Parts: sequence; C-alpha cells; structure tokens
Amino acid sequence: MALKRLGSSETLPLILLGGLLIFYAWSLLHYLVPVTGGTDQNGYHVCARTFNLEGRFYRKPIDKLEFIGSMWVVNDRGEYYPKYPPLYPLLAAGMNALLGPGGGFYATLWGAVLAAAGFFALARFFLGPWYALFATAAAICSPVLSALAVTKNSHTPSLALFVWGMAAFFTALTPQKRAWLRFLTAAIAGFLIAYCTGIRYTDFLLILVPTAAALLFARKTKRWILLAGLAAGAAIPFGAMALFHWHAYGAPWRSGYSLTDESSAFVPSFILSNLRIYVPEFFLSVVGPLGAFALLFFRFQWRRLLFWLVWIVPTFVLYLMYYWAPEGGGTGAMRFLVPLIPAVLLLALLSLRQVVRRLPGRRLAALTLLAVAAVQFTWGIVGSAKLCEKKAVADFQHLVRLEVLRNRIPKGAVIIANAGILNELDFERRWQLYPSYLLNVRQIQNTISRSLDAQAAGLQKARALDLRDELGGLSYGKLYEKLRNFFEEKQKSGHPVYFVGRTWEANSFRRAFHRHFELEELGLITGERPARILVPIQRSATRFLPDKTTVPMQLGEIVKVGAKRKKILPLSDSERVLQQERREIMERLAPDNDAEIRRDLERLEAIRDEVQSLRRSAAEARRRAELRRKAAEKRKAEEKRKAAEKRKAGGKNAVQKPVTAAPAKSRPASEKR
Repeated sequence: MALKRLGSSETLPLILLGGLLIFYAWSLLHYLVPVTGGTDQNGYHVCARTFNLEGRFYRKPIDKLEFIGSMWVVNDRGEYYPKYPPLYPLLAAGMNALLGPGGGFYATLWGAVLAAAGFFALARFFLGPWYALFATAAAICSPVLSALAVTKNSHTPSLALFVWGMAAFFTALTPQKRAWLRFLTAAIAGFLIAYCTGIRYTDFLLILVPTAAALLFARKTKRWILLAGLAAGAAIPFGAMALFHWHAYGAPWRSGYSLTDESSAFVPSFILSNLRIYVPEFFLSVVGPLGAFALLFFRFQWRRLLFWLVWIVPTFVLYLMYYWAPEGGGTGAMRFLVPLIPAVLLLALLSLRQVVRRLPGRRLAALTLLAVAAVQFTWGIVGSAKLCEKKAVADFQHLVRLEVLRNRIPKGAVIIANAGILNELDFERRWQLYPSYLLNVRQIQNTISRSLDAQAAGLQKARALDLRDELGGLSYGKLYEKLRNFFEEKQKSGHPVYFVGRTWEANSFRRAFHRHFELEELGLITGERPARILVPIQRSATRFLPDKTTVPMQLGEIVKVGAKRKKILPLSDSERVLQQERREIMERLAPDNDAEIRRDLERLEAIRDEVQSLRRSAAEARRRAELRRKAAEKRKAEEKRKAAEKRKAGGKNAVQKPVTAAPAKSRPASEKR
C-alpha cells in the first residue's frame, strides 16, 4: 500500500477543512441540549458526575428501592457500577471539571468534530488532499454520525480516538529517520486505539486493524518496532481497565457485563435476520449514495484485501450476531457500525477516483464529481437535520422540565416519577429519586418478570430478585400501606415527598393517597418549544399553510404529599376526585367549550355506562341462575338424602317387627252349615 506524506503546499484544502469543521461544530451546537438524554447516557454521565463529587465510579443507594438506572449493576459489596467501561465516564468527568457540571455532555459533539479532522489526516495517507477533503465532508454529512454527536453517548469519542490512532500509526509506518520516533508514534497509536476499548468493550477488535497493517505492509526491520510500540501504548489503558475490573468485579477479565446475561446475547442464529436490517440501513442512513462506490473493486491485491477485511468483517459480523437490532433508519442499530464508516468511505473514494480517472476529458470528470457531491450532500444534510431535530426536541422537553423542578422542588426532597424523567434528574444529585412503578403491583411484577424471564434483560437479575423480595408478594392494600409508612418516615426525616408525572399518572397517584394525606397541587409543567432549530423538516404537507414558529408543550404535573390526615376520608370522597378529573379531561379535549364536542363526549360516557350496566345485568342474571342451579341441586341432594334415610329406617323396622298370622274370623252359622 503506497502511503502519502502530508505536503507543505496543501494550504487551501487545510483552510477549507477548517471552515468545514467550524460549520459542523456550529450546526451541532444548535442541536445539542445539555441534558443526560436517555437510559444508556445515564450510565455514562451520572457515573462521571459521581466521580466529580465523590472521587469514585460506584454508588451506594439509600435503600433497595431508590432509583438507580437500568444500565447499572451491583456487585457482592452492594456497590453499583455502570456496566459500561470506565474510561468514557472518566473523559466526561474531566470535561465536567474543566467546563463545569454538564461539560461532559459536549464530549460527543467534540468527538464528532475531532473524528472529522482525524479522518482528513487518515485519508491523506490513501488519497490526495482534495479527495481527502471530499471524504471528510461525506463523513460529516452522515446522518447517523451527526445524530450521535448530539446524543451524548459513547460512539463519537471512540471514533475520534480510533481515527487519530490510525493516523498516528500510518505516520509511524511511513519512512522515519529514527527508530525511537517510530516506536513512540506507534505507542501513541496503540494508546489511542486501546483507549477505545475503555469506552466500548466491543472496540477491542479495532486493535487488529493497525496490527494487520504492520504485518501486511511493514518491512521486517520495521515490523517489530511497530508491533512493540503498539503493544506498549495499548498496555496502559488495558492495564488500567484490568485493575478497575479487579477492584470492582473481583477479576481482571470480569466486566460489568459478566453480572448480566448480555454477553450471551451474541448468537450466530441472528446473522441472517439481522443482515436484512444492517445492509440496507447502513447505506441509507450511514454512508449514503457514495457508499455504492465501495462495492467497486479496482486492482485489489491480496494484502490490501486482507487489510480491509480485518477492518470491516469482525465488527460487522459481531453485531450481526447481536440480539438488539431495532429497525427504523435511525441510530438504533447503525450506531454499532460507526467504526466502519472510515473504511467504507475510504474504499468509496478510492473507487470513485478510479472511475473519474477513466472518464474522457477533465470537464466530464469534474461534472461527475460535482453530481456525486450534490447527491451525497443533499442526502446527508436532509437526513442529519431530521435525526438531529428529533433528538433536540426530546432533549429540550427534558431541559424545560428540569428547570421547572429545580425552581419548585427543594434540594433533598423525595421525587417519585417514571424512569424516563429520573434518568435526567439523576445527574443533578440533589434529590432522592424513586421510580413510579413502585406504586403499581402489576408494573412491579412486569418489571420482575421481564428481567428474570429474558436471556438479555434490561435490569440485572440480582436487582430484580431484590425487588421481588422487597415488594413482589404484596397486594395493593399491603403495598399502599407500606408506601404510606414510607412517606411518613421521609417527611419526619426532613425530606418532603413529591410526585411528578403526566396528568393521568398524577390522577392515579391522587386516587391512591388523597384519603390519607393532604395533597398540594403545584401546577402543570408547561411551556413552548421552537418548531424548528435550523431546518423546517417536519412541516405541513400542504405548502399553503405557514410554518409554525413554536409548539406548545405539556410535560406533566407536580403533586406534593402534605401532612397525614387526622381522620381518613370515607370512600365516598373519591367521587369528588373523579369528578374533578373528569372536568379536567373535558376542558382539555374541548378547550373552546364546543357544545357538540362535549355532547359527543358525554354520549360516549353514557354509552360506556350503558355497556357497563348491561354487563352488570348479564353478570347478575348469570349469578342468579347459578344460585338457582345450586339451590336446585341442594334440594335434590336433600331429597335424595331424606329418601335414603327413609328407606334405611324402613328396612330396620322390617327386620325388628315379628311377622304373626292374622286371627281367623268367625264365620256365620249359615256358612258353617
């Protein structure tokens, strides 16, 4: 493989690269909202926040019911660790220390920008500066990569470390005057690429890529220096991870996944079913039309072919065997294939260059490049805007809710809410959080069964067993009694109790506890969000309607649990709560007091009542028929019993009474004669 060194006369491509990176960062900053953003992100960023505040990677809950995200696992000492590697939380913690709390949320954004810059440096070893710039622009336009840049998880930081590690390795592979400099550059490459494994465990396969390049392309005199440098650099993050695993899980080879069944979720039987998802979505959502050129092969030598196969096949096949492969053209499954983006785009640009060189005339070649660029960039910009707008809208709603709760709920209070809300509140580390499924017996049982019955569960089985032992066998009455005592204990210890949820969840909470506690309504969490941030993607189908500038939001209600009532309210008081809930629903469904809508809604209620009445009448008729049947059976049984007793009594009398002949009657004298 012919490697090219960076020249000093390539100023214009570098200037354009700088402008492209600035535009990329500016665009992503408009879409990134500084909140946690999800369940997986909770494992990364709450761990980083814990490290900033307490200097450790693990947590210990107040009790067995306190909320800790689903991506955390507990060891034998009762310490909760994220099941993910520790080096990404360490990276985010460093950014928190530099930029303040929440600075780690920007790690994915800068990871994407640095990955794009590193891709240019890497592509220069395979292509000319202009084609390398083209490849970098194509990577920036990848919708999945842009969406991951604002999603605040682990993929773009890992990609940035990998491409810069590969650029460092190919620098070591080019002619060097001093052996120690070659060794040092290879060691830097090994450190950066091995650090990827500390971000995502499956990225341990990436160390095979520079190893294969050293074995296939380096001369014997240089090969061992490169391999030794790679090993020396990789030993640092690998050694740090081994020590961490030893301390957290008891052995260097044990990880957080060893406490779950996640490792057993890679099954070869999934390959064919996942293949139909990965191949089309990779070209539709990740690399776009340009990726088709990667399927053209020009003058492939066996060494080059083997190098590209080592880069692409292990990661691709590994995730083809993975049980988690959601469809939909988003980041769901395609995020796993991020390390393949540089390889596929490099192959595509190498093939495109060969196609352009075979065209007759420079004008036709230039038009071909412009056409390919126009199609690729249109696809990329539109797709990126769609995914980024969707993610920004969801995160903006979390941000509004978080700001409201900061202002209305004091530090140290107890908050009960669903897991989606608690994943965001957990980063604050200022409240005691409890999941709302603890209020519902059926949801508790569903959580336990989903975790214990599935091979790869969302919740660690040990945690599900603790939940089962704590609450699994309780009825609704016993559960509410336990929760009422729990609320009283928290209030006595100086921790007021709040419930946060959607309107129907708040109403359910009121019905469960309003008879025993004074409940204070703190109002709705409402507001408006921008209808678009940069590009109006989700506009009306008709072009005659004007675009909306804002969209109203209703994000839930806040209910405070007050003092315990001196006297429990009678059951009839529940009617008032239900009528209030009915009025609220009516006002929400017919805000303009439309008589026709209200009449239809009331008719629906009447139909429901009539149906329930008919069902009750039918059930009552069935009950009465059953009672009559049982009474008839009872009468028949009683008659049979009496008849049997009578027959038995008659038989005894027949045995005990002697049989005597009847006295002869005297006949008249006339008969005698």
